[in-house]
Amino acid sequence: MDMQEKFRQLDEYYAKGDLKGAEDSLTAWVEEAEEAGNLGALLALYNELEGLYRTTKRADQAVEMSGLALELIGMMGLNNTVHHATTLLNGATANLVLGNTDRALTMYQSALEIFQLQGQGESYQMAALYNNISHCYQQKGEYNQALEYLRKALELVSRFDNAQGDVATTRTAIGMCLMSMNRLDEAEAYILESLGYYEGDDGLRDGHYSSALSAAGELYWRRRDNAKALDFFRKALAFNQAYFGDTHSNTIIRNNIAKIQAESEAVDG
Repeated sequence: MDMQEKFRQLDEYYAKGDLKGAEDSLTAWVEEAEEAGNLGALLALYNELEGLYRTTKRADQAVEMSGLALELIGMMGLNNTVHHATTLLNGATANLVLGNTDRALTMYQSALEIFQLQGQGESYQMAALYNNISHCYQQKGEYNQALEYLRKALELVSRFDNAQGDVATTRTAIGMCLMSMNRLDEAEAYILESLGYYEGDDGLRDGHYSSALSAAGELYWRRRDNAKALDFFRKALAFNQAYFGDTHSNTIIRNNIAKIQAESEAVDG
């Protein structure tokens, strides 16, 4: 099978937004690879199909596909390779979407061990993995563990060139985690540092600016400074509308604005 040509065709489907065409082709190519016994092609196709299922919000099918890919890793003798770690990463993300937090955490940690074993402990992918593990711990309400991994992510990503956006995103995540622990002074320091980047020339075009603004809104709502909280949430809403249109995130922000306005009116009344 000419996999380079097949992935070129996939890129064309994705460029046109034709996800059904991409899925139909992937399914046909999987059958072709199975019949030919081409395990290398099959592994690549399983991982691609798993990603497509995640993109189209079919986490259950994504988890099933990741299971097939992991079985194939074993059959091919690829345990503890980068291919194994990448397949674990994909499967963990699908499990997390499905709500299987413990399973996802185990898979992320296994991927982390493999990357370290393969000398990838200082890679950009490792920083992303630290963030993923932190998210699992936050889902479990284990904020001290979550914070530990976020700090590891920040320490690592800060070493990379041209990674100011990733540094700011990680600082926002640390601020949110600290808020969950009611450590508001520390949270404020991280969030304000993050906003300092987003309010510069490069940051104003960064789609994560809205998340930092919303984090600031929540921070000042927790401090009972409703006027300041409303200001940040309104900025977040305006940014989202300008850059992304009317998305689900806007509904959440509008609900937060309405809640804060109702609280303020109740106090004034």
